[in-house]
Amino acid sequence: MTVGSYAIVSAVAEVTALGRTTSPADAAKIGARWTEYAPSPFGSELESNHALIAALQTIEPGRQRPTVLRSTTHTDSISRVRRSLSISPYNPELWLALGLLQLQRDPHDPVVVEALKMAYLVAPNDARLMPARIDMAVRFDALALPDFKDLVRNDIRLILIRRPESKSALVSAYRRASKLGKAFLEDAVESIDSSFLATLRG
Repeated sequence: MTVGSYAIVSAVAEVTALGRTTSPADAAKIGARWTEYAPSPFGSELESNHALIAALQTIEPGRQRPTVLRSTTHTDSISRVRRSLSISPYNPELWLALGLLQLQRDPHDPVVVEALKMAYLVAPNDARLMPARIDMAVRFDALALPDFKDLVRNDIRLILIRRPESKSALVSAYRRASKLGKAFLEDAVESIDSSFLATLRG
């Protein structure tokens, strides 16, 4: 199974006044080359931009785990994201990038869950990141933690009620979800908007 492109790339991000690098709008499009950014006048923001670009270019669909484990580029990207987070710890996209990079190496690495947790703590109401967080959570270990269930359910509720244009992200996440993740998504959707359940299941 490939573990390439599920989390950060689902985020629907906008370029801010500082020209902050943002994530692709669809998880399936992670392989697109991210080579453009608008530089920030602040050093830490510029380094964050570069680190995020490098991470997104490293996370490519179809890469097999043994290849990832041998990749010095992958290791360098993790190190760069970590360095950037030491300077800019409130950047949620960097936390998601770190989680996804670790996810490629080992889906059960505690860093994956911790990075996702930080993405929630740093930007709990950032609607751009909701598809990314849901996609990441329903694939692996996060839903085993009770606190995460409430966080993810809240993201699902906000998408269903306030961001109908992002409903397709729920369908995409459902298709890649684990057995536990599928059951969770079905339960959450049924309790919030049962009319969408058939669409979710496809």
